[in-house]
Order: sequence, then structure tokens, then C-alpha cells
Amino acid sequence: MIIIGRNIKNRSMLATIFKRPVGTGRPGSGRSSGLLASHARRLFPVLGLAFMAASTTLAAQPAVRQLEIADYRAYLAEDHPVRQGLRKFAELVQAASAGSLQVKVRADALPGSPAQQMAALRAGAAGAPALMLVATTGLATDTQEFALLDLPFLVRDEQQADALLGGAFGQALLGRMAPSGLVGLAWWENGFRQITTSTGPIRRAEDLRGLDMRVIGEPVFIDTFRAVGANPVPLPFGELHAALKSKRVDGQDNFYSQILAGRLYEVQSSLSVTNHSYSPLVLVANGAAWRALSAEQQRVLREAAVEAGKMQRDMVRGEARTARAELAKHGLMINEVAPSELAKLQVLTAPLRDRYFSRYGDDLRQLYQREQGGARENRPASPAP
Repeated sequence: MIIIGRNIKNRSMLATIFKRPVGTGRPGSGRSSGLLASHARRLFPVLGLAFMAASTTLAAQPAVRQLEIADYRAYLAEDHPVRQGLRKFAELVQAASAGSLQVKVRADALPGSPAQQMAALRAGAAGAPALMLVATTGLATDTQEFALLDLPFLVRDEQQADALLGGAFGQALLGRMAPSGLVGLAWWENGFRQITTSTGPIRRAEDLRGLDMRVIGEPVFIDTFRAVGANPVPLPFGELHAALKSKRVDGQDNFYSQILAGRLYEVQSSLSVTNHSYSPLVLVANGAAWRALSAEQQRVLREAAVEAGKMQRDMVRGEARTARAELAKHGLMINEVAPSELAKLQVLTAPLRDRYFSRYGDDLRQLYQREQGGARENRPASPAP
């Protein structure tokens, strides 16, 4: 009605309409005017109520907020545990927010190196998602403490990984991300790394000496293989198959699933089970996007990230067993390294763990030791970091 009051043209139009004959009355007769006035008195309140009802309905419907999420890799198959975990996360958010918060799972990844990806995510650059699943190697480019988790023989098994990351140590590491402009929501995982070679299985610790081993181009991986006497050769994963085929490198380390997905069994003869490095993933959010959410929306995202992460870790562990069996079917010889030889590798890498923990302060060392309790004594040859 305010619009009518303000619009002179509409007011003139109404006056013209009201002068038209109604019923049997003559134009301009008192009967016509009375009927029109009666209709108007009944019509305007109804229109007003309808307008208010529509306004109330629109106000009652919360605005839908959509966020994008991506993995740091674009080549994962749709049935990969990470892809399934991301879809589960989106479903949980949709259900818990009654549809007011929606997550779109992207199939692509940010271009560039891990450092470039993190810079784009942190800055909220054009094309960057609000949420991203990132490996600790990528996070270490901004928050160096995350390099601790890539240290060799830091984590013994899956149960120890869950206790470590689910406790004070894991929460303290997530808290270290704040100055970088990122928010850590939950821990997911890639799993444990194993060693493959074309020169025969690693039966003794000494068998690694002198081997040219492809590594991720990050200091902790380079330092690890130097510590055991190998020659580390940093290469991106996309170049690995060709490098192994040409004998540019003798071997590499990776997850069972990655070895299978990369068809490395075509250019390697042996897989030695070492579980020498555990690789977690972290679901992180851009800080500005996170702060723009309500406390309730943040709670929904965090709880969904934790729940989907538990499912994803279970799937990764099941897939590791399946992938190992598949690799054996493809002719890759599976070699279980003796505990005594693993203990030698742990001793060789002990100074590396000590150096990295000393670099980032004793508080994380103390939390690590507190969370592990007596677990360290299960590694008789490996000093505590």
C-alpha cells in the first residue's frame, strides 16, 4: 500500500477504475461509488494481510550459505576414501544444518606446488575453496611444526596415530595454525608409507645404503633417507613412474593405494613393509570464511569434519589391505622387514627426530611423550624424541 501511496500514476489509475460503472449503477452515480468504496475497504486489508504473510514466510526461511571444499590432489578416483569422505562431510553438513549450510565438493584442485596452494587458500584467492583437505607436508610450508608428523618412526601403528592426533598433541598442532590465517577442523589420513625398489627387497637396514630414492621435495623426507644412507632425489609424483622406468631412481616410498594407483608395480620388483612414516591429512578452513560463519555453523562444520574423518580413516585402512593384496597379484614381491632391522633404522633416524623436536620447542615434545605414555618402550632400539 505504501507503493500505491507514493505512485501518483497508480493513484490516478485507481481513481479512473473507481469511476467505471459497477453493476447497474450509472457512471459517477452514488451507488457505483458506494459499491467501489465497499470493495476497496474489503480488498485493501486482505492485500495487506497477504503481503505481511508473504514477508513473514520469507523472513522465516534462513539464507542458504554454500561453501566449496577440495582435496589438494585432482587425480583421485571417485571411489577413493578421500573422495568418499568429502561427500560424506557434505551430507552431514546438509543434514545437521537443515539445508541452510551446503558444501559443494570440487573435483579439481588448486594449481601449483603445496606452497602455492596454501598461499592461495590462506589469501582466499580467486578460485580458492573455503575448505580444503591438506597433507601435513603442505601445512608445514606455513606452520613448520607440522613437519614433525612426517618424521620417520614417530607413529608405530593406527591405534597410536588415533591416540596422538585425538589428544592434546593433535589439538596443540591444530592450534598452531591460527597465525597462518587457517583454521584446522579435523584429522584425516593418507596412511603409512612403504618402500618399493627395483634392486631387490630391503631385508637389512644396510640395503638402503647407496640407493637413489625418489622423495617428496620437503626437508624432512630428504633428511630421512640421508639418515639411513640412501641418496634422496626430490621429484613430483607425476614424474615418478618415468624416473623408475628409466632407472633414474632405484626406488621410492609411498602408501599402498598410491603405489597401486601409480602402477608402480610395472617398474618396481619389491615392496618392503616398513611403516616408517605416517601421513595425516587435515581438513582446514580459510580464516576469513570461517569468521564469517555463525557459531552454530562453525559447530556443524567441525562436528561433521570429525565424524567424516573417522569414516575416512577406517576406509583408508581397509583400502590399504586391499591394495596390498592387489599389488601382490600384479607381481610385486611383498617383503616383511624384520623387527630387528626396523629397530636399526629407528636408531639411525633418532637424531633426526630429536633435532626437529628441539627446533619447535619442548612443549610439543612433552605432549607427544605424555600422549604416548609407555608406547615408546615398545620400540626398544629407538630413543624417545
